[in-house]
Amino acid sequence: MKNSLFPNLKRDKKVHRIKLQNWSPFMKLISWILIVTMLNTLTGCMNYFKVRHATGPVAENIDNFDNQHKTIIVHLENQAWILEQAEVKENALTGIARKDFNSNLTRPVNPKGPNRYRTKRGYNQSAVLNEVHIYTSELTRTDYFKISIPMASIQKIDVYEKDQATTVGSWTLGILGVSALAFLLLMIIVALTKSSCPFIYTFDGENYQLAGEIYSGSIQPQLERQDFLKLPVYALKNKTYQLKIANEVKEIQHTNLMELWVFDHDANKDIWVDKYGSYFTISDLIPATSAINLEGTDITGLVLKKDSLSYSTTLSAGEMPNTDGIILEFPKPEKASVAKLVIRAKNAFVLDYMMGQFQNQFGDLCKKWNKKQKKAPAEKLRQWSLDQNIPLSLSVERNGIWEPVDYFNVAGPMAFKEDILSIPLNDTETNPLRVKLESGTFFWEVDFAGIDYSTDTKIDYQIIQVNTATTQAGKDVRKQLLKDDGKYYVQPEVGDNAVITFNLPENQLKERSIFLHSKGWYQILHDPSGTPDREYLEAFRQPGRFNQFVNEYMQSVAKK
Repeated sequence: MKNSLFPNLKRDKKVHRIKLQNWSPFMKLISWILIVTMLNTLTGCMNYFKVRHATGPVAENIDNFDNQHKTIIVHLENQAWILEQAEVKENALTGIARKDFNSNLTRPVNPKGPNRYRTKRGYNQSAVLNEVHIYTSELTRTDYFKISIPMASIQKIDVYEKDQATTVGSWTLGILGVSALAFLLLMIIVALTKSSCPFIYTFDGENYQLAGEIYSGSIQPQLERQDFLKLPVYALKNKTYQLKIANEVKEIQHTNLMELWVFDHDANKDIWVDKYGSYFTISDLIPATSAINLEGTDITGLVLKKDSLSYSTTLSAGEMPNTDGIILEFPKPEKASVAKLVIRAKNAFVLDYMMGQFQNQFGDLCKKWNKKQKKAPAEKLRQWSLDQNIPLSLSVERNGIWEPVDYFNVAGPMAFKEDILSIPLNDTETNPLRVKLESGTFFWEVDFAGIDYSTDTKIDYQIIQVNTATTQAGKDVRKQLLKDDGKYYVQPEVGDNAVITFNLPENQLKERSIFLHSKGWYQILHDPSGTPDREYLEAFRQPGRFNQFVNEYMQSVAKK
């Protein structure tokens, strides 16, 4: 049966799956280090608990522990027991101690600093957060199991609880702790295997700074799309804005249009442009009051601010769901008609890497498959991407049911991108407003999410065309970038770049926002070898099959 996504592949008695083991040892090594390093430092959040010394009356503390279903452990010298039915009677703590206590922690507890515990499936130490440790100098047994501890003999009561600050901070330390070698390997893997989109660098007066990537995910001509990238404003009085568009990966990039949208506005507002080219004014951006992942873990601290902390899937050796995401809660005004959700997010390197592994499965027929892809209807290609949960979907809870609203386009893995989508409200939403961001497991990293309910203000803006566009070889490509007319500035080789300048209008107000409006597509250059397994590839027509493919590989990494 023919399909526009998958060409007819001839069967062969020697058909086999193209596996990662067929890579060269060098490529396999750097790929392995990249995956392990990125996941363990960027997405492998470590968990910590701390010791709090309980104060106040023992009887009151015991009642609180009971209400919280805490596990009480009694220590006498080198022995420890789990104390059940604990209560205070006549200046003594009594209860039943029938079970010896054996901690599942691998290290001694530090009473004055953070202590790490593991949450890996099959080796989950999170029960430590439920422990209370009572240390005594004496106790008596009234029968074989019942014990009595004089209040005067209780030396201290230690409560183990989550060290939220250190747990969240471990993400920052993980990011900063990546060694120079790991960073170098990251740059190697980007240069050799990354398949993303053009890089945009902005000139700050002395150096070029990476601003982001444009039209990510537009890997076929029929997927060509508009992109709006918010750019830094270095000085309000600058008369010229200079940037560079660069091809730094193995692909051929086709850019149809580049222009600046320039907004001058009051200092108490911010401007955002969505994927449709609609602009919004933001005057009261509210961070989430609560954020949990789809497993129910509190991750609020990771998405409260635009900083170095972000949420992404944690590597696990156990079975993982096809999708992961975040459920956010925001206060909701009574008469609000629209909620504008602003996020700062990017794709994880895993998605980029695994798309390359997927193409490897086509082996010798990869070029033929890509050629056939160019004839496939754009809507069919987009639907496959949605079925595999590649974009970041947005849903809102209404009448207790999650209703899809829209999705954020692929952003690329090299830099966080700030983006916006509006959510129409109709009074059937919960209060607080509950919003869900969801994608394939390991596909996205989210740094911040906030909502604004303010009424949009009309603002005049100016569209600025390219003034000059000169390639690294000195060629003038300005005409190719002036209009959305099918004339492209093509960058076929790694290292191709062009410096683009724009003449800015004089700023009349206190603030300025600048967006790069671009349009284009790119062709990934991939040339794997081997004979493909048709039956195996047929399965990728199914929704979620690519997600399973990613999970299978990532679980194999976790088990090593």
